[in-house]
Amino acid sequence: MTPLLLVGNRETGVMTRLIDEVAVVRRAAGVVRVAGPDRLTYLHSLLSQDLEGAAPGAVADFLYLDAKGNPKAAGRALVRAADVLLVTPPEVAGDLAAALASFTFLLDATAADVTEDWVLASVRGPGPQVDVPGAPTQPLTAAADGGGLLVRDRSGGVDLVGEAGWVDRRLAALGLPEADAADWEAWRIGAGEPAWGPEIAAGRRPQELGLLPTHVHLRKGCYPGQESIAKVRNLGRPRRALAVLESSEAVSAGDPVEVEGLHRVGEVTSAAPEGQAWVALALLPLGPDGALPPGALVSVGGEPARVRRVVGADLPQPGA
Repeated sequence: MTPLLLVGNRETGVMTRLIDEVAVVRRAAGVVRVAGPDRLTYLHSLLSQDLEGAAPGAVADFLYLDAKGNPKAAGRALVRAADVLLVTPPEVAGDLAAALASFTFLLDATAADVTEDWVLASVRGPGPQVDVPGAPTQPLTAAADGGGLLVRDRSGGVDLVGEAGWVDRRLAALGLPEADAADWEAWRIGAGEPAWGPEIAAGRRPQELGLLPTHVHLRKGCYPGQESIAKVRNLGRPRRALAVLESSEAVSAGDPVEVEGLHRVGEVTSAAPEGQAWVALALLPLGPDGALPPGALVSVGGEPARVRRVVGADLPQPGA
């Protein structure tokens, strides 16, 4: 392979908001509100996370799977005193609400698509934790604040989820520069966060996307797709892994990725410029040992690239 020369955005002075400076980005989001006395038991039986004993302020990423383990929805559960908000991609909120509403049986729980009533904005930046007044310091926790919630992300960033007026007032008080969708895409890819559609899609297992540590609890009871999750974990390992790549050349979704010594070819799922370099997420084939170490060299469309890290590889597994 040709030697790889990366051009770092900090070294060249090219700044990327959310990566090199603290900024805020307004994001499209769907919201499903689940209420009723049995709401936690109800969600615990249908989603991939352990929610049965969740207290107000708890935050958990989740998957809603079909019987074969294919994702039908993905998102983040925000537990409040009287309900649970499921923040999802807007295109799946309606279907998720309808599916949840059809499985209540004898449980006292309701689900409704309330997307029109909620707005999402995210604050991200360099360093281990961004400073937003009133936000909790513990990752994956939320604090109620007037008309919304301040959610501490595992990355150290903060999400503001609330009524439009509340979000506008909070952002005005912060006085941060505003990033755009391209900035968010570069941040998301560099942070190794799979997105609905480009990465999270039918035919791709949560194990190969690195979602088990963030979205699945292994010791909870039955839920749709649990058998598929358990089979892959107990009887073998995924044949592919989602990895963050970095390159000094332009990269595009769909580009083939060759891993030295392997005959199977991987594929870029998302890519974005990061300063004067490029960053990408790619599903890569794994060898018999299942190893894909950081720093490994690969070839993207014939051009050299480097593995920055494998998604989820450095995170503990709940319930393991």
